[in-house]
Amino acid sequence: MTGDAGAAAGGEGRRRVSEAEVRRAAAALAEGAILAHPTSTVYGLGSLDAALDEVIAALKGRPTDRPLLRIAANVEALLAAHPSLVWDDRADRLAKALWPGPLTLVLHDGTAAGLAARVEGHPSIQAVLERLGPATMSSTSLNRTGSSPARTPDEVRAFLADLAPVEVPVAFLDAGPLPPSPPSTILSLLEDEPRLLREGAVPTLRLVEALGREPVR
Repeated sequence: MTGDAGAAAGGEGRRRVSEAEVRRAAAALAEGAILAHPTSTVYGLGSLDAALDEVIAALKGRPTDRPLLRIAANVEALLAAHPSLVWDDRADRLAKALWPGPLTLVLHDGTAAGLAARVEGHPSIQAVLERLGPATMSSTSLNRTGSSPARTPDEVRAFLADLAPVEVPVAFLDAGPLPPSPPSTILSLLEDEPRLLREGAVPTLRLVEALGREPVR
């Protein structure tokens, strides 16, 4: 990944993120920090350690009993980090057609709720994840539950400045203002019929083209 890791790609982000910033963000995650980071839709909060999901949820005022989305640099890293995932033909077709990008898949992982996951499309956080090898990090929109997600660095900094003190360090990867976007599309593959849980940035027509059928709602 070159020094253009954070350059606009498909309209994502307007600020170039340097290799030094990518290295610092990857190092912060590896050392156990929470990272405020860009995604292909909004800014998010996440960490490598799933044990910090409850801490991150509490910072948002979100219920702490639900696991967070996991994001990866590529499918190989996702499957290596989560070997219990059920990766069937539907998941493979969707991934080949629509990842990296704002499509979240809910997949069987041996738990009742399954695992929500995606290969993230923003080049800056992709570059960070690539430095970390076969790993995934959690990601949830950076906002108080019920308020609009942060799309600008100023909104991120205002949120972070208002946080109650936490023992875990919180770092920020600044990729500049993010353009307006719907939230990610969420599709569950937990049932025989793919189920659309949330319409979003990936149009339903693209799902139909990848799957060969329309998901149920």
